[in-house]
Amino acid sequence: MTPLWDFTNLVTTERRTRLLKLHSFEDAVNPVIFTSIVLAYEPEPYKDARLRGCKRASFLLSVDPHGYDAFFNSPVGYRAQYCLSVEKGKSANRQLMDALKPKLLAFAERLTTAAFPLNNVRASLDAIDAKIWIDETEAAAAISSQLQIEIDYRPWVERAQRADAIQEDEFIEALRGVRAPFGRRLVVKGGWLDDGSEKRDATKSLRSEWIAINGFVLN
Repeated sequence: MTPLWDFTNLVTTERRTRLLKLHSFEDAVNPVIFTSIVLAYEPEPYKDARLRGCKRASFLLSVDPHGYDAFFNSPVGYRAQYCLSVEKGKSANRQLMDALKPKLLAFAERLTTAAFPLNNVRASLDAIDAKIWIDETEAAAAISSQLQIEIDYRPWVERAQRADAIQEDEFIEALRGVRAPFGRRLVVKGGWLDDGSEKRDATKSLRSEWIAINGFVLN
């Protein structure tokens, strides 16, 4: 089967070969499931008025760079599932969240408080809007205003080229979609809870669609 995308010469031959050898979503995400280490947890408060008072479970994970690479950049990895279909992307996200949940709950258990107990952590991770993504604060994932095409996937490349030419806000994230960052840190963000029940953020309702269209969405 022809891979969903290839890589440009900005990606080394060794790295390209390794990423193209992966044959399934499970191949791409098993390193995240089985070898990632939970570094931090917090009950993150919503900072704006729109969902004031809401909190979500927020985790920082460390993973081997090759595992990070397979998860995020492989043509069978996390982003690729959204390109196949939005529903496949959502299903892949939930599959990964469920696989990581025991590890995340075990880490959070000793850090929970009466204000955000373990049942809330679990409910946040089970929420519709719970997700995993790269840590955008890591140097490897830093925002760049220059067009550097590393992933050769025509729909993303065309959006990125338009973003580079016109600098329209709608297309700026596409500049990051064609990048293939090589980092170590991932984040897991549960859904927002208000009094223990999920309260969805309308501004993130099209997250899945934007990943498919641009290859990137701000977390």
